[in-house]
Amino acid sequence: MKVIIFLILANTMAFAQIEADNGQVVWRTVKEYEGNSESLLKRLKFSGKFSNLELLEDTIIGKFTNAPINFQGFASMYLMASNMMGSFIIQFKEGRYRITVKNLQLKSQTSVGVFDEGSIEAIEKYALNANGEFRKRFKSRDLPILEDNLSKLFEFSQKDDW
Repeated sequence: MKVIIFLILANTMAFAQIEADNGQVVWRTVKEYEGNSESLLKRLKFSGKFSNLELLEDTIIGKFTNAPINFQGFASMYLMASNMMGSFIIQFKEGRYRITVKNLQLKSQTSVGVFDEGSIEAIEKYALNANGEFRKRFKSRDLPILEDNLSKLFEFSQKDDW
């Protein structure tokens, strides 16, 4: 029974995750989508959350800025005082798409302690140690918050039933 639960959890985690890739924090996820790349591009534009959007064949490239970080409970100060910025690529296959987010940065929204309002820092400063691996505290506390926020940022529900 424990093996079955582990396999289910491991399979679920493989579809949305943040990883350290050559000293850079990268988030990837795969989502189902019944439309095509043009219809998703329209949704991205309509949302107002993304900029510099380009469609190249079945790939969308773009950026996001000032995406708020929502959290409940405890979070590190740099997350509580910042918004996210980054670039992304969306690749399509039949019935689904894969999002890859790179160049994640945090833009300070307030002057608190060592942070200056408007300062921009790469997430790697807080997430990775000198060996390019996740810091334990980041992995246990902040990583789930970032994964949740990125997942919600790129959620495009197709169901309008109410």
